[in-house]
Amino acid sequence: MAEKKKVVVAMSGGVDSTLTARLLLDQGYEVYGATMYQFDGQDEEIEGARKMAEFIGIPFKVIDVREAYQKFVLNYFIESYAAGMTPNPCMMCDFKVKFGLFYDEVRKAFDAPYFATGHYARIVYNPETELFEVRKGLDIAKDQSYMMYHLTQEQLSHIIFPLGRTFKKDTRLISKEKGLPTYNKAESQDICFLTSEKSYVEFLENHAPEAFQPGNIVDKKGHVLGQHKGIPYYTIGQRKGLGIAARTPLYVIELRPDTREVVVGSNEDLFRTRLLANELHFYDDKIPQEEFRCQAKIRYGVRVHDCSVKVGDDGRAVVTFDEPQRAVTTGQSVVFYDGDLLLGGGTIVRAL
Repeated sequence: MAEKKKVVVAMSGGVDSTLTARLLLDQGYEVYGATMYQFDGQDEEIEGARKMAEFIGIPFKVIDVREAYQKFVLNYFIESYAAGMTPNPCMMCDFKVKFGLFYDEVRKAFDAPYFATGHYARIVYNPETELFEVRKGLDIAKDQSYMMYHLTQEQLSHIIFPLGRTFKKDTRLISKEKGLPTYNKAESQDICFLTSEKSYVEFLENHAPEAFQPGNIVDKKGHVLGQHKGIPYYTIGQRKGLGIAARTPLYVIELRPDTREVVVGSNEDLFRTRLLANELHFYDDKIPQEEFRCQAKIRYGVRVHDCSVKVGDDGRAVVTFDEPQRAVTTGQSVVFYDGDLLLGGGTIVRAL
């Protein structure tokens, strides 16, 4: 009998990762479970993952990634807001920690070639190009391929997403059928490190009070309309909480950390046709030399839009959309698709 393939499942104790481990067991894999120890106050999640690993009968380890998490996620989160950007900590965690340090450490710890998570995306090998491809999950409402544009060919050859062809509602039904106690467990919150704080602003107030410097709220012509208590309180497209009386609704259209100004304007002022992106990565590990057509989205959860992408000699891309996009936000990711094929992506530098 052929030796079973070894796979480590990143476990959180939730419905998706627990079912992932169980499905791989049912498929004949030799399955191990592991959880990232990212920050203090995570005891409940770690214990939940440990219990689920014990429940389905697989070995389990906790990998301490706190140093890397502080460096690549928390410091990035704090510094980005202080610089007037709107960061994506989940993307950075996936890039640098989960599919970075953790991916390497758990495969080494269990001497396992494969690594699996409960993400709703698909990895497909294309024999014509001899490349691994990330494709959208079949459940478009839950699709998480947006988070995967940084994965390399080497990583894709060792990663498994068992839920890529499953709909979320079916995940819970299958979990119940298999007797998994997580079938009705609530979804986790978006920003996992908010353990004692109620919001990201409260977290920043506690960990980076120096980022909250007062300044002026101005219109596009520079006229002072009011004052603010700190740029981290605001993000592009925000309407509520400005504290300014005006005849027509005002929205945050730009953040200027150098002058500590929050610029406001009309809803129409939020729309841009072009943006500049850097830190690019494409699924074939190559930077396109020619301008190309594709679809793109400028944040998780929105639909894709037709565009053209031209990468310059400086390695940065100008993305031109056929239709103006609302609230292009510095620090978020722009991700490129050809149908359901994930082509690549990058970080938004600014709207043009």
